[in-house]
Amino acid sequence: MDIFKKLRDGEPVDMMAEEYRPAIRELMRADKALFHLNHAEPGSEEQKEAFNELFDGEKPDDLGILTPTQIDFPKQIIFGKNVFINHSFTAMSIGGIEIGDNVQIGPHVTIVTDNHDLENRYALKCKKVIIGDNVWIGAGVCIMPGVHVGDNAVIAGGAVVTKDVPANSVVGGNPAKVIKML
Repeated sequence: MDIFKKLRDGEPVDMMAEEYRPAIRELMRADKALFHLNHAEPGSEEQKEAFNELFDGEKPDDLGILTPTQIDFPKQIIFGKNVFINHSFTAMSIGGIEIGDNVQIGPHVTIVTDNHDLENRYALKCKKVIIGDNVWIGAGVCIMPGVHVGDNAVIAGGAVVTKDVPANSVVGGNPAKVIKML
């Protein structure tokens, strides 16, 4: 079975096992591409080439990402149309991230899809993060594994999102709670 499918399906994987090696190779490939991306002059041909290298030629034309950025498994992210991601974005995306259309992500946002077993710290368990359409994520937000953010939601700056966010809501705080419905 494909290691990434297994992880997206939430099956535990031992990071020291032979089956995890393709993930390590992909992590190293992405890390090299990120180095080039984060050190290229903004808007330069070198930066465009680095984006293509990072996304293996699959970056949507209307995706805007400011650097620096840190994405460990870029091929595990599905982007909708018209997505903007501000600087210092971190995606731990091995478990899969889906980002809808017309999403704005503020600076210093972290999205995490993986976690470790308390008994065997080398056992990796993942849960996909899904972000709906027309979502606005404020600066410094942290979205934890398995969270689904509904359409038209707003996540206030600094929030730590550990549970699903209802559509048409504003959430904030640590842990994030509904502040109001839109």
